[in-house]
Formats: sequence, C-alpha cells, structure tokens
Amino acid sequence: QPPAADSGKKPDTTPRKTTAMVFGKAGETWAYILADRKSLDEAIRTDQLPEVHDIVFSLRDSVVTLPYKSGALSPSKMATLKKRVNTIAVLAESVDRYADEGDAANTKAQYARLAEELNAIEPIYPANALPIRGGKPLSAADKKLFLAPGGLYTASDIAANGGTSPYQKYAGVIPMHDAKVNPGDPVCPISETKPNAKLPWVIGGNTYTFCCPPCIGEFVTKAKTTPSLVKSPQEYIKK
Repeated sequence: QPPAADSGKKPDTTPRKTTAMVFGKAGETWAYILADRKSLDEAIRTDQLPEVHDIVFSLRDSVVTLPYKSGALSPSKMATLKKRVNTIAVLAESVDRYADEGDAANTKAQYARLAEELNAIEPIYPANALPIRGGKPLSAADKKLFLAPGGLYTASDIAANGGTSPYQKYAGVIPMHDAKVNPGDPVCPISETKPNAKLPWVIGGNTYTFCCPPCIGEFVTKAKTTPSLVKSPQEYIKK
C-alpha cells in the first residue's frame, strides 16, 4: 500500500492560550494590587497612618492600569471595570487625606469602601484570570481533581504536592506567560510557554513545571483521564 500523501500542512506550534494567559498582564498587575492591599490592611489595622500614603497610591496607580490590560473583556464588563476603577481612585484620595490628618476612624471607614470595590472587581473577570487573595478556596471540584487519585495521579503524588490545590499552594506566585522559548528549551506541558520553576507539580512520581495553576489542573485531568497521552517531563520541550 503506498504511503499516505503529505498534506503539506505544518503542525500548529502556536502556544495554546489559557484564560490566565489571555489576561496575563491584568493578572500580573492584580498580584501587585493584592500585595499592596495586604500592606495597607496591616498599616491601617495597626494605626500606622504615616505609612498609608505611599501604599494607597501605589495600589491606586496599579488599579487604574487594569482597563488597558483587559482588552479581552466584553464591552459591558469593561464599562463596569472602568466604573469601579474610577471609584477606587476617588476613595484612595479620601483614605490618604484622612490618614494624613491622623483620623483613624475615617481612614478605616473609607478603606472599607475601597476594599468593597476591589472585591467587586474580581468577579468581572473569567474564572482563573486573576490571582485570588489568600488563594482560591478549595472547592468540591478541586478536591475531586487534586486530592483524589486516578490514572497516573497517585496518593503519593497528592502527598508530595502537599495535599492541597495549586491555587492555594501557589497563591503568591505571579504567572508570567512568556512565549519566547528557543528550540530545545523546556515548555509548560499545556500552554507550551516558558515554565515557572516556582510552579512544580508531581504527577506519576515525576515533577513537571508549569506556567500557571490552571495549566496544572488541565494536566492533572489529562493524567487521570487519558494517561497514555502524558509524556515524561524531559519530552516537553520546544520543537
């Protein structure tokens, strides 16, 4: 039987875009916002009002860049985001003014309003688009995926990974989706972008590195449902 004709089509080597990659710039900025929010929480809680000025304006300056980094949002969601951003900018001014005056009560009251606006930004984005403050809660679905063995994913793997989800374990890691990889370099097994050494996960007794927690979830799913498609870590390289 003669060999099949070559279609001439080259394989698609374009890195796959996950939700976290699509909103990568917004996600990076949101991680810095969360860090500033944590510092601001502490400064206001302990009445360190002189520290508030620099922190609240750093937070505000990051927030106002979000619309420019969130072009994949629908027009209606973008309008909602811009409204929240404008409100946060105004509230940041109020927090700073009361802190400068040494008025702890009003500083806390205005910051509480600012925090509510920040909380309202997270649901504007799709799931897994932004880092979650304090880590994504361990849902029933995450427990089933990450804490139950199946296929190549074993009880030993679960113990090696800390008995938790990557969303909780790596809550403080900022995903950096760098698609500039050279032939022969390691890649994330899902997105084929540059893996982050801070995001390892053990599957089948082997340690793989990924670009973001959502990719870990997709790979664990593959290891449990279609284990024959999982290759060794050394095989995930740029062709």
